[in-house]
Amino acid sequence: MNKKIILSVTLLFLLLIGCNSSTPDEPQATPADTAAETLVEMDDVATEAIEPTAPQDVAAEALAASDDTIAQDGPQAFPPEVVAELQAEMDALTAEGFPPGMIMWIDAPEYQFEGASGSANLANGTAMPPEGAFRIGSITKMFTATVIMQLVEDGVLTLDDSLALWLPDVAEQLPYGDQITLRHLLTHTSGLFNVVEHESYYADIFTQMVVDEATGNVTLDCVERDPNDTLTRYVYGKEAQFAPGTQWRYSNTNYTLLGMVIETAAEMPLAEAYRTNIYDPLAMTATFLDCYEAPLADVVHGYSASGDTMTDVTELHESVGWSAGGLVSTAPDLTAFARGLFSGALFDNPETVAAMTTAAPNSAYGLGIMLQDGYWGHAGGIAGFRSVLNYSPEFDTVVVMLYNTDAVGPEQSQADMLNPALPLLQAAQ
Repeated sequence: MNKKIILSVTLLFLLLIGCNSSTPDEPQATPADTAAETLVEMDDVATEAIEPTAPQDVAAEALAASDDTIAQDGPQAFPPEVVAELQAEMDALTAEGFPPGMIMWIDAPEYQFEGASGSANLANGTAMPPEGAFRIGSITKMFTATVIMQLVEDGVLTLDDSLALWLPDVAEQLPYGDQITLRHLLTHTSGLFNVVEHESYYADIFTQMVVDEATGNVTLDCVERDPNDTLTRYVYGKEAQFAPGTQWRYSNTNYTLLGMVIETAAEMPLAEAYRTNIYDPLAMTATFLDCYEAPLADVVHGYSASGDTMTDVTELHESVGWSAGGLVSTAPDLTAFARGLFSGALFDNPETVAAMTTAAPNSAYGLGIMLQDGYWGHAGGIAGFRSVLNYSPEFDTVVVMLYNTDAVGPEQSQADMLNPALPLLQAAQ
């Protein structure tokens, strides 16, 4: 068998096992589903812990507590002994190789931690920098939802607008297209088929990728992809999973459509809308939409893994993720984004954040935000990378964790990682 074919089959196996998870709301994933989740994940991996909750009772308190957090007056580093414990927790994980490298930032009103551990490139042993750039998968959905809510505040659109109002040609080709609203899309209650679950989705990526026979590294060219083509290939013709508003099920298709709505309503490319509405106001300098604009930072190397075998998938560009999972960012930029979002600094109406952090019926998902275990935020997964961005309203604290592998997720170890800092966060309340 040709060596290139062997490497391709090996990578397929690696990615199939990389992010194998299912949710209480969905049937057990088939191998095809799992491969797709690993590749674009945008982020089905984070839904595995979602259960219904009622976060609105803490929304007002959190907003009041965080009114001035976007411009804090110089939090200090944690005491040396706490820093040492936090670093030891990180080093223990990377010493085992899962992940090969990681970053963790903790941003509280009185304390900060900016840590990194392990390797940013296994080939040359480059140490992971605390400001390293990662593909963040479905954390992108928080950015997409934020721009939609800004357009709502500006009176350009409303959450009860039908999809047909903004994308009539698209709506005609979708089940319940005239009944689906922007609110349904934001909350994953549209019932639309999930693009990554199409039987050809992962196969198309494997057909297009190139495997280097000498190194085993994988490349998928970085190209702009037309979301209309994505819908034609993987969504049109698929039946609805349920009538809009009657159930909850995570679907990346929802956020592809929201990206299209943003471009139509804002009359600008999606990448420009993110920059104008989010990056520039918050002085974010290293976040960009992969393949749709010039890169602002070099992405650390990302790996798919099986046992001790690591496959470098850094150049596997899943630009099809777009508004559902296509952003690259850093811990400092994500911290700034979370502060700007949850403090309300990105909005004119203080009720906007409260609306975004109110769960849809029978879910723990608001408007682009996961609501669980005392945190508001999102997780992300894409080939070679896993990430989580969370905000604790109780402690007014932002936590960012970034892994350069898709084999394990930071949401699985977040609680343990934060234990050394917890007593000081509690005392600072």
